[in-house]
Amino acid sequence: MIRCQYVPSDHSEVSPSGVLAAVAFDDTCIGRTQDAAISTGLPLIAGASVKEHIVSSGQVKRGQGDGVLWAEDGEHLVVAVWANEQANPSATLETIAFELYQTLFQTIANNGFSHLVRVWNYFADINAEPQGLERYRQFCLGRYQAFECAGLAEGNYPSACALGHHGGNVLVYALASKQAPQHFENPKQQAAYHYPEQYGPRSPSFARATVLGRTLYVSGTASVVGHKTLHIDDVQAQTRTTLENLAQLIGHIALQQRIPVGRWQASILKVYIRNPQDISTIQPLVAQAYAGVPCVFLAADVCRSDLLLEIDGIWQLNQ
Repeated sequence: MIRCQYVPSDHSEVSPSGVLAAVAFDDTCIGRTQDAAISTGLPLIAGASVKEHIVSSGQVKRGQGDGVLWAEDGEHLVVAVWANEQANPSATLETIAFELYQTLFQTIANNGFSHLVRVWNYFADINAEPQGLERYRQFCLGRYQAFECAGLAEGNYPSACALGHHGGNVLVYALASKQAPQHFENPKQQAAYHYPEQYGPRSPSFARATVLGRTLYVSGTASVVGHKTLHIDDVQAQTRTTLENLAQLIGHIALQQRIPVGRWQASILKVYIRNPQDISTIQPLVAQAYAGVPCVFLAADVCRSDLLLEIDGIWQLNQ
């Protein structure tokens, strides 16, 4: 069994007996080989300085290579892969994404795992269009091609998020398992992998949520109904719609599982905010919906330029 928790930033970075990954919220985006930690490139906007620990109840084995870190406990594997775009300026983000995902899949296979559960994608200038195609759409192309090469079909796409930082590496880190997870969509939203062509030559390849055992991983969720962004330039309305989408998703999953929705309880949340000053509007609404749930507010660009925030998180199934 694994769990995710926020701990003070000065907490010991790694513990071979139990921490699969230490995830730092800062302005550097890289896997840190010196202390086996993952830096996201997304700094905290407010609150105490914390980081995320992905904690296992088993014994943890670690490894690293050129641009890759991994840790596994026999049942779960966390892998981080990254690349320096500036070191190869002729490479497109499409190519970099494809190669990173190939490394990710190879590392998963080399460690005897087969199921991709949850993926976090962070890279610079996500909404820029340096070659006539938005960088997020370039990334989606490379990811899709890697999924296709790996034989990963739509029904097996993992839950995921993709956020932009303001300089540094392309970073992908993921959770894999030996047990097959179950992926879910939100009936209020069109499946991302079925978005129309206006969102790019290849639709984003992810599920809205994934259940592994008693843990629910919710993808980055925003003010999107169907496939359209709602409430452009209205951060309060976007926040409310995002929270409604989360509630709809959790309710749908509980209905599919034929259990009371209250058995799924949020354990940690991340709120990604495009304009940091908007936290004064967003934070009270999130606190009202998820009182007492540990939450971090991070400065990040969201995958669509008209989205002002995105929320993801982890839910646990209670008795």
